[in-house]
Amino acid sequence: MPLHVEGYAKGGTKVDVSFDGHSDHLHSIWDTDMSHKINGIKHRQKHNAEKPASQKWAEHLLQQNKHRPTTAECTDVTNPHRCIKLWADESNRLNCAVVFKRGIPYITNEDLAGEYYDDAAPIIEEQIYKAGVRLAAWINALAEERRSRTGFVVQGDRLDL
Repeated sequence: MPLHVEGYAKGGTKVDVSFDGHSDHLHSIWDTDMSHKINGIKHRQKHNAEKPASQKWAEHLLQQNKHRPTTAECTDVTNPHRCIKLWADESNRLNCAVVFKRGIPYITNEDLAGEYYDDAAPIIEEQIYKAGVRLAAWINALAEERRSRTGFVVQGDRLDL
């Protein structure tokens, strides 16, 4: 999520906001509340409802993106900092383009479950999809690197989406 690379107000944890009528901090609504709203999970209804919702969401994202390539843009396990930098730069751009686009006065004075959420939801879905693709590609690259180094073959040889 974008705020994981943001330095302002400790990644948004010091920015008090309102979301769907309750008070929280900006980082929390990006990490939890908006994802829950996308998936129909009530505020603060956690853990038990998250597992089936997450599975359903993953299936939805795969179906929605079935015509996109499932290759990650960076899988260089010998130079992980390069990949991390690419992903952090992307997140930082999202902070400017989406998270803080309307400015701090708007963010701190409006309920963010309306238009702000409408702008954020597609970004969240895109980032969750990319995270899954990146994780699968990274695991595949690690397995391939280990296989080429040791001759060890992972059962099934690859983790495919």
